[in-house]
Amino acid sequence: MESTTPALAIAALVHESAEYADEFLYAFIQDLQAQDKNILGVIQAHPEVSFAYGSQMGIVDLSTGAYLSIAQDLGKHNTSCCLDAEAVSNASTILQAARMQSPDLLIVNRFGKLEAEGDGFADEMLEIMSEGTPMLTVVAERFLPQWREFTGGLATEIAPDSAALHQWYDQAVTKQPNA
Repeated sequence: MESTTPALAIAALVHESAEYADEFLYAFIQDLQAQDKNILGVIQAHPEVSFAYGSQMGIVDLSTGAYLSIAQDLGKHNTSCCLDAEAVSNASTILQAARMQSPDLLIVNRFGKLEAEGDGFADEMLEIMSEGTPMLTVVAERFLPQWREFTGGLATEIAPDSAALHQWYDQAVTKQPNA
């Protein structure tokens, strides 16, 4: 008998190296945009872009191309995490606005430390999932247990592989009622 539990059009690009996963995600987004797909949300800025803006870490709004720093300056020799939780919280307005535009796919740059603790973009991600909006994020292997709990084990986990990303999109996202 087939399961009646609906599959969520939610996926995590699982990585050991964030930069490696981001490169696949950038290319995937560009491929979909070239097909006139409405891809909205935020993506992790390439480290060189962040440094050009004088920041250690940033995100890019996919609808405007605007760069937002999500790092706090803790000093040159500090080795603590520089992630600015308040800046991430303020950036949540980008995801809220994107949700209202019924995108073909909503990108959330990371499910990381803040989200694993219920902060960061966690609330926005839950809203996105509850609405049935297709969503893709990046998750480090060390946060997989929290991600699985967060999604109830209903999200697809994908290795950084272009063909696998496209297959997930074709099977999960294009079959959604709003796609």
